[in-house]
Amino acid sequence: MHGAVDDWQHLRGVWVELRAEGRLVRTGEVEDVAADSSVLWLRYNGAHGRQMIAAGDGYEIIPLEDRTPGA
Repeated sequence: MHGAVDDWQHLRGVWVELRAEGRLVRTGEVEDVAADSSVLWLRYNGAHGRQMIAAGDGYEIIPLEDRTPGA
């Protein structure tokens, strides 16, 4: 697993962990990213649907190597 990422542009289609204060909130696939990496949309499995995450929300976004497309 990699560390937290601030530039979200290369994360489209990648599975990531969403963390708050070091704790896992959930995992999901990055569905889309704003051009300036200020916002991303995270799609979840199951009943959670998707969520918009803003860079200022205080979450860490951590790519999961073993769940990226083609892995």
